Amino acid sequence: MTTIRFTPEETAAWYASVPKVALSASAVLRDTQGRIALVRNTYRDGWSLPGGVVDDNEPPAEASIREVREELGHEVVGPATLLVVQWAGRGLGPVQFLNFTFDVGVCEDPAKLVPQEEEIAEIAFFLPDALPAGLRPFMRHRMGAIIGSGFQGISYIQEDETF
Repeated sequence: MTTIRFTPEETAAWYASVPKVALSASAVLRDTQGRIALVRNTYRDGWSLPGGVVDDNEPPAEASIREVREELGHEVVGPATLLVVQWAGRGLGPVQFLNFTFDVGVCEDPAKLVPQEEEIAEIAFFLPDALPAGLRPFMRHRMGAIIGSGFQGISYIQEDETF
């Protein structure tokens, strides 16, 4: 059997030709009443789940836990469980988007949450059947899948528009 070897230039050209994907992770954190934590960011309108970009070579589950710690000041106890994978095409931008949303458990005392000043304008908890009107559209699709599955199993969502 013949093994094909590529030069460093050929390898670099191949990587440059591969479609680009922005990878993000979000977290579903609930309180003891079953309400879901949502955040209003300082840099865009609307409510969304805590989360953000996955760092280089960081597993998405760990990114969701890190984002909860950074954005809310909450230490997650236990593993993150995958709930949703959501994809959105490139649209007019340079990259496709891929989000992994994880259940990160329960916050026993929401009053102890501290918003990260640079990114989080507000933290609030909402009942699953009373999500705010300002929920971003792609986030409404994600939350519909999560709530519709009873916070169990894994859903896949394919968006027609970019995030």
